Amino acid sequence: MTMSGGRRAGSRRIVIAGPHGAELVAEDMPLVRDLIAAGHNVLCLAPTFLESDELTLAHAGADVEEIDLVADRFALMPGRQVAKRVAAIISDWGADTVLVHGDEVITPIAVAAKKALVPRIIVVLGRMTDDAEEESEHLKPGAEKFVKAIDAATGILCINYDHVAQLELSGLLPEHLSPEVLPWSGVDLEEFKVAPLPAVGKGLIVLMTAELSRSHGVLEFCEAARIVKARAAQTTFLLAGPASRAEDALSVADLAPFRDAVEYLGEGAQRAELISRCHVFAYPSQAETNPGPALEALAMGRPLIVADAPGCRELVDERVNGCLAPPDDPSALAAAIESYLKRPDLIPAMARASRQKAERRYDRRLVMAAMFDLLGLERAEVAAA
Repeated sequence: MTMSGGRRAGSRRIVIAGPHGAELVAEDMPLVRDLIAAGHNVLCLAPTFLESDELTLAHAGADVEEIDLVADRFALMPGRQVAKRVAAIISDWGADTVLVHGDEVITPIAVAAKKALVPRIIVVLGRMTDDAEEESEHLKPGAEKFVKAIDAATGILCINYDHVAQLELSGLLPEHLSPEVLPWSGVDLEEFKVAPLPAVGKGLIVLMTAELSRSHGVLEFCEAARIVKARAAQTTFLLAGPASRAEDALSVADLAPFRDAVEYLGEGAQRAELISRCHVFAYPSQAETNPGPALEALAMGRPLIVADAPGCRELVDERVNGCLAPPDDPSALAAAIESYLKRPDLIPAMARASRQKAERRYDRRLVMAAMFDLLGLERAEVAAA
């Protein structure tokens, strides 16, 4: 375990657990930093950490522990063995609160936290149903495994209202728990400031940034670009994003058939600079819990085109700051893009509406204050961060 120090006077000890170190770095760093800045101790748990991820978290002041969630081969009660092993880590560290996310880890860690008698256990629950429709009553295969996590939880966090609706339809939610809804860490409005729109004289520029995977809608974007370019050759399509860890990951070679329609810009580390170059931001992803790239574009004042699916649809007020497109439908996505070609005069007003929505709902300062409330920390402690 990488240790940052002992208990400070008046501090709380908060465990943040996720499926792997890379996700803790990508998703949880704003919360980790704010908690530590407010004088609290943080322990980050995951089954695997790359050395770079461990160093990043440790540099922020967090303790880091890699946990083994695989029972011994001949264990008579494998679940209990894992729970006991993880509970010992949590108990020895003296945790007051455990926050856990990631389908692979929420049950073993929540059960272990309960076994360790942690007084506050927050479980983050995402998509519960087999399809993207709110009215679906069909649980994802294996969703019943969340029952023990929900039973152990003292609080439930959902990242959007679609996931709340699916959880309520699932029948897994006990009467005494009412889910909180927060857009995870929101977006830093200071880092992603409003950027002036480029001139439209040389054609519309449409950008997508996302991990390269099918579920993020990368191929839909490429196919839609090909459709639009055939009718409006002056339109420019830009794509940026890193390799994905998902089972449906795409390679750069998978993008080669679309090189005449889409310019691939690499991993897209300079996201703010990329967003400043476009008129419209497209994000047809269906894999979202936290649609970070689209939030960044929202904050910088860009109209959005997103999939009409959980995790994304809440970002758009139809024809106010963007438009929705049916998932898995490149033709519909192309039509949505062409709607901006027909009425480019509407883009400035939609851009202003995007920034206003980001300020109203996704401002990281407001989101972190609400997260501190969920973790049982006083707002005064947030102000001191």
